[in-house]
Amino acid sequence: MSWLISIFAALLSGALGLFVAGFIASACVAWYQISSFEGKSGYFIVFSALLGGIIGLAVGLAIARAVAATASPGFLKALGLSCAAIAAAGGVVMLVARLRADIPPRIVGQEFMLEVEVRLPVGEMSSPAAIAGEASFTLGSVTNHKRRKSRQGEIKPAEARLENGRWIVPASVFLFTSRGLRSIDVELGGKSVGGFIVPLPARPGPAFERWSDWGPRGPAAGQPWPETKPSYRFRVARIVPPANEK
Repeated sequence: MSWLISIFAALLSGALGLFVAGFIASACVAWYQISSFEGKSGYFIVFSALLGGIIGLAVGLAIARAVAATASPGFLKALGLSCAAIAAAGGVVMLVARLRADIPPRIVGQEFMLEVEVRLPVGEMSSPAAIAGEASFTLGSVTNHKRRKSRQGEIKPAEARLENGRWIVPASVFLFTSRGLRSIDVELGGKSVGGFIVPLPARPGPAFERWSDWGPRGPAAGQPWPETKPSYRFRVARIVPPANEK
């Protein structure tokens, strides 16, 4: 097989590499929420595609010359091996990128808000609305016992209600990822109320659209969580787009 045929096979491999890399980059723009501000997402796709094209060209040429040195060289053989190698590499890259991305869970294409009610300890008589200072609610993604990423939500002290002598404060946050364990951290008046790991699966089903029991569970099996400590319950709520966006 001549150098001219090898170069032609390499050019076709480069074109495939260009397409595969561009396709993966386009998916990553959505998965990693790459901003389109000042053309960032566009530049990312173009540079990724060009890099994929260069790699595809190099792989195609290397495989073509390796095939040319065998006892049964052939253009289609070289091109087939090159395309298979590029497709396999692209599949691995896309799988890794997909697994490492923060992709919100969905049901029938609809994303979720995580709604939480935080119940303050018994004996806490002051209304949360009257507590001076900053209030915050944070959802975290925890892997290997470390919070790798977080999203600020909304806590509503003004909507707190008193039930059975305990204040209950509503909060909500966009369920931004399927990765890791879900942690919540609550602050009122600039002080930590508590932090919990929420037993929510990566892709919650319809059963999680109902309020959970109050948690967490007690320190020992069959024992309730102490009333002298804060507790919480949760559910997910689908985000329904406006009628003009459906």
